[in-house]
Amino acid sequence: MVTSVTQSERARANSGIANDAPASVAVPVAMDGMLGHLHPASGQTGVVFCAPWGFDALCTAKFHRLIAADLARRGFPAIRFDYPGEGDSLPVDKGATFETWVAGALRAAQELRARTGCHRILYYGMGIGAAVALRAGQQDDTLAGCVLAASALSGRRYLRETALREKVIEDGLAIDFGYPEGSTALASFIMDPRLATDLKALTVGIDGLPAGLPALVLARPENTADLELAEKLTGSGAAVESIDFKGYGAMLDGVVTSPMPMALIDAIGDWVSRSFPRGTGSHAGQATDNAPPVLQTDRFRERPEIVESRLFGVSCAPLSGRETAVIVLLNMAYAPHTGWGRIWVDTARTLAQRGIATLRVDLSNIGESPADPQGAEQVVYSPNQLADVHAVVRHARSVTEAPILLAGICSGAHSALYAGALNPDVAGIVSINQLRLVLDPDEDVDTLLLAGARPLSDYKRRAFSLSTYKRVVSGEVNIPKAAANIASHARHRILGRISPYLGRFTKLGRMRGELFGLLRRLEERKVPVTFISCRTDGSLDQQKLYFGKRLSGQRAFPGLRHILLENADHTLSPPSVREHVIGILAEAAEQSTKRG
Repeated sequence: MVTSVTQSERARANSGIANDAPASVAVPVAMDGMLGHLHPASGQTGVVFCAPWGFDALCTAKFHRLIAADLARRGFPAIRFDYPGEGDSLPVDKGATFETWVAGALRAAQELRARTGCHRILYYGMGIGAAVALRAGQQDDTLAGCVLAASALSGRRYLRETALREKVIEDGLAIDFGYPEGSTALASFIMDPRLATDLKALTVGIDGLPAGLPALVLARPENTADLELAEKLTGSGAAVESIDFKGYGAMLDGVVTSPMPMALIDAIGDWVSRSFPRGTGSHAGQATDNAPPVLQTDRFRERPEIVESRLFGVSCAPLSGRETAVIVLLNMAYAPHTGWGRIWVDTARTLAQRGIATLRVDLSNIGESPADPQGAEQVVYSPNQLADVHAVVRHARSVTEAPILLAGICSGAHSALYAGALNPDVAGIVSINQLRLVLDPDEDVDTLLLAGARPLSDYKRRAFSLSTYKRVVSGEVNIPKAAANIASHARHRILGRISPYLGRFTKLGRMRGELFGLLRRLEERKVPVTFISCRTDGSLDQQKLYFGKRLSGQRAFPGLRHILLENADHTLSPPSVREHVIGILAEAAEQSTKRG
């Protein structure tokens, strides 16, 4: 049902298929409330990954999975984990601190040694995770070396840079984000207050590292702090090698196209192979034969799920084990299953208290799920992604008789709508901020994703803004891209007015026919559809394009309802908006339950 789309050269270059083809889903492990991902190998040197925080962790999840998988193929076992209170890990009573994170890294190292038999530990850390890696290494007698990527060793400086980045994100969005007063936030992620307080006084030095310790520094171009760190390590007697962190900026630009610096992954693997003997660790047979890990509180029970041996997900169920419905939560572009700002984690755990189970899942080539060697290189909006959704629905149906719903944001909403229309096991659909109700077959997906989410009214406002003129003069505004986006909006608006009279003689008329065909199919099965949109991202414009300025065309579909979110952005940043959306999901589940 999904029309084929043009795949750009950039998408092919960044797909990571060649490096990722032999990979499989890592072995999920639970460690004192933390969820980890183990990459077994027989070598005597293991690698513990200490991730950056929040948004940066979201953007680099796939990158670190690829590095860990490559190291395991070279014979170096590795473990990645979510800090206490972050990612899929459980919350911490009274909040996490920096030392809580360090203790988490040491616990992950202990798990890696026990499960694989490795003797020595190489700590990899990125961003504030580099500070965690250094501190953990200083406390670990089995320290073999360290990899420090885009390091943030001064907590105060890190918090200042984080605040500046958030200011750029909020600039121009006329909404009240409603974050707690005085909080540290970045792109919907809100830092634990105790951790933020800790970081204000944190400075991690290189004291106490053994002489001759192998160290690799991944230095951001023209970043003096990274270069100074390499010099300090050298001065302390460490065996230091420095590599340019090429692709750093593009990777942290977001999760819309997921560009992976594949050459850098190879360079890291080559350095580890040169610096440490592969050897063989002591025998440890616990790596893959353990029972599925469970994370549980007095409010919910979570368990990793592997779908068809290739797709990773996390099920979250009420403690009673008797769910009234199951909602499959789909990826937004290349954002991992935790969701932007951990929205799917919070959603799942809140719904569990209302008796509703969820399955947050990574489709192929996203987050924890490796690429399908036989699948599309660019997975977002591809027919292969729909095949993954059908596989997830089959998996859910094999373990529950409750109604199954699909929910997604943006591209995930598109997958939910199209897969739900084709799958008789789907009992409800919630589409949130869907920027393309139907894909234009001539539209390049990368260009679409890179264009960003912005309505025509915002382009008009910015066009007459003095600050916009200044940004144009300084070269900050990509004029061709902005012009193309404005032209696209204008073209769609004109076509939207004439296509009802010309029907299938226009492309938009044919696309409208495709959408209405999907909705009629859902009406025949009595599957309710909820469209959620907001004013700031173009999703409302998309609704008007297909259903008319006053959305009167929606009246032809009694099972369809549209909800307009006020004071909301594309990624649902304000906490109050997220609470509202969770309530809508609960209502949709309850509606499907009554129908069943």
